Amino acid sequence: MKSIFNAFIKADYEAMTNKKNNCLGEVAMQQLMGVDFGTGGCKATIINAKGEILATAFSEYPSSHLHPGWSEQDPQLWIKAFDEVVASCLSNEMVSAQQIAGIGFSASTHNAVLTDRDGNVIRPCIMWNDQRSADIAKRLDREHGDSIFKISMQHPTATWTMPQLQWVRENEPENYARIHRIFFIKDYVRYMVTGDWCTDHVDAQGSLLYDAANWKWSEELCAIIGLDPAVLPPVKRSKEIIGCVNQATALRTGLREGTPVIAGCSDTAAEDYGSGAVEEGQLLVKLATAGNVNVIFNGSHPHPKTYTYPYAVEGMWYTVTGTCSSASSYRWLRDALYQVEKEQCDAQETDVYQKMDEDASQSPAGARGLIFHPYILGERCPYFSGNFRANFFGVSVVHEKKHFARAVLEGVAYSLYDCYQVVRELEGAAATEICLIGGGAKSPLWCQIISDVFGMPVNRPLIDDSSFGGALLAGVGVGLFPDEITAVRQCNRNKSRYEPNMKNHDFYVKLFGLYQKVVAAAAPIWDELAGIANQ
Repeated sequence: MKSIFNAFIKADYEAMTNKKNNCLGEVAMQQLMGVDFGTGGCKATIINAKGEILATAFSEYPSSHLHPGWSEQDPQLWIKAFDEVVASCLSNEMVSAQQIAGIGFSASTHNAVLTDRDGNVIRPCIMWNDQRSADIAKRLDREHGDSIFKISMQHPTATWTMPQLQWVRENEPENYARIHRIFFIKDYVRYMVTGDWCTDHVDAQGSLLYDAANWKWSEELCAIIGLDPAVLPPVKRSKEIIGCVNQATALRTGLREGTPVIAGCSDTAAEDYGSGAVEEGQLLVKLATAGNVNVIFNGSHPHPKTYTYPYAVEGMWYTVTGTCSSASSYRWLRDALYQVEKEQCDAQETDVYQKMDEDASQSPAGARGLIFHPYILGERCPYFSGNFRANFFGVSVVHEKKHFARAVLEGVAYSLYDCYQVVRELEGAAATEICLIGGGAKSPLWCQIISDVFGMPVNRPLIDDSSFGGALLAGVGVGLFPDEITAVRQCNRNKSRYEPNMKNHDFYVKLFGLYQKVVAAAAPIWDELAGIANQ
């Protein structure tokens, strides 16, 4: 596999070099921009060659949930958010558009944007956490599972692009027939910025339509859903310069026309990379909209309950186990139980999540026997069911708001620990500490709970978001850094470390066993409830 990839690199090197030279010109530039499109919003970060943040901005956008388990977004929201965060960053006096050497995009994967021959978006983008294709995924696995796994290294679930496209084929045949090009989120935005249509190996692997061993789209997998491979984009290396900022984008945002733009990669790959994960065996836990438990490897390690991807560092791979809801569960709690507090905090320009953490810290470990299952959008690993439902188990008259807040933090930790049980089955995955990333890692209490549940020390990087990783990759692409590892070691630093309370760990392991027992007992009931909800 490695020789095939090396051959691919050699074949593309000259084209990449020519594009780099055409874009860079003779301007000496020392600033880099990364832009990430998460499920909840867009974040831009501008750094210097030391990895110091010069400016950052965030713009939130909504998802649409027309039915239980559905999750869609309007691609135009991403363009609007991109314009907003770029303009905000460029307004900072420490930033100069003329000094930005390159831009790297990242985004959540599996999300297909369908366009027609005129370039019009055919329908809203079905997001990775959408569960409408769960039954289709089961059918695909039943009928084609062995072939799909052999070629793509994954088994079908509702997360993947293939079953999502099959849903469109079966339920919206007129839209399916109109498909002329398929983009993924970062690629669609980048196309609007540069005019170049392509994707990278990580996003391609996230489609379930990619031949991972031979680095090309699979005609056999496309045939399963009646898809013409010609509608799929050319596949490039993550750090490869694929185009430059066009005139329209420059006029709209203030960016310098001709600024080089790299292909980019998935948000998880960029985030793991930017957090310093460049060695085999490193374990990362992500507290973002969804949650991940990831391990870095020097080769692929396919497993029926994991996701296997090429990494942002050439020649390396990463294995992903993922949940559907992590920080989004805490956000749901905010909206459900902390509306008044949020209004007060907004008026005082303080963080409502800090108030929620203060409440949770007043509850003892275990929340007085209250267990939360964070399945507000179904669940991925290790259950892979769109019918799973969130619940508080064990509610009694003794429970107050603080216990519910604590239970949500602990329940998400249990769901990630559930994923880790699968990771432990992989050879070479015997980790001794955790790199904790994502927006949820801003909470010291949540960091400590993760450390206690896993029974491992937790390191939190100083900078741990995808936009930072995208900026570093852009720096490698334009030659500001000689390679990916040098970039990370030059720019990444740890912020804090948490040691596990082993007494709490033993207690949490006991509660985790009860957590799993409730899942086993409730699963058939959740199936029935899902049937009622969908009537």
